[in-house]
Amino acid sequence: MSARFDELMRSAEAAFTRDDIESAAGLYAEAAEFARGEGNEDGADHAFCNQCSMLAELDRGFEQIPKLKEILLRSSNTKNRFLAAYCTAVAYDLQDDREKSWSYANRALELSDTLGEADLISRSANLAGTLAIRESKFDEADRCYQKALGIQENLDGYHRIVRAQYKDNLGYVMMCTDRLHKGIDLCEEARSDLERLGADHSLYETLQDLCYGHLLADNLDRARECGEKALDLAIDFEDDQVAKNCLFLLSETAVRHGDTFRARRYLRELTAYYPEVGISEEIIDVFLSTDLTSVVNLRG
Repeated sequence: MSARFDELMRSAEAAFTRDDIESAAGLYAEAAEFARGEGNEDGADHAFCNQCSMLAELDRGFEQIPKLKEILLRSSNTKNRFLAAYCTAVAYDLQDDREKSWSYANRALELSDTLGEADLISRSANLAGTLAIRESKFDEADRCYQKALGIQENLDGYHRIVRAQYKDNLGYVMMCTDRLHKGIDLCEEARSDLERLGADHSLYETLQDLCYGHLLADNLDRARECGEKALDLAIDFEDDQVAKNCLFLLSETAVRHGDTFRARRYLRELTAYYPEVGISEEIIDVFLSTDLTSVVNLRG
């Protein structure tokens, strides 16, 4: 591979590490185009799959599925086939097509075991854990996240952000399986790591989870602090699902504080995300009398 290709790939990774996902996607696209012009098909496929990973972070990966499937079918490069299967699974997951997502995730798991590379195995295990938790298979999710985190321990660079995400995922599973305080501690550790790394694109989901955990633990001031920070970042990154989750959680926090005025304010803000429903004061009254921690599904 040429020095120019290597430089573009390093620059893209550096952009991802500093939370500049858009630039990373552009640099990977440039690397793919350069490699294609040089007749380097494997390099072009590799860069393209990495570009798709960035587009998935931006919720724009679905339209790339046909090209990813083409790589999976034609490439003789096992790593590129893994990347194609993994990215396809993520793209289908973002479209809530769980059957297809699980199918390609299993293919990625098989290919990662063949390759034996720690990073790829951990990524596959984490994805499997995420798909398991969405089906409320907490034991399976726990095993997958434990595996993913254990493999990541000795990796560096942008893997530090990934490792913090895995800590958060495992911490959330613990919160859901009668290990609340251990889960909170692990998520707080993830938050500290992400803040130190400046990874705001990952931080807000961890703060959302901490809002949930501290709310369950009756640490209401800390829950509100985490929830408000998570809400601000979710709005900045245009993540409507996390924003809605935070508004539900913040409303419940306010209710438990005895501040129904603030709770109503959060719920009225929530109505902006449901213009077709037209949430009324009567519905808000129902929410105020409901334990909203039992309503919100933080992993969809």
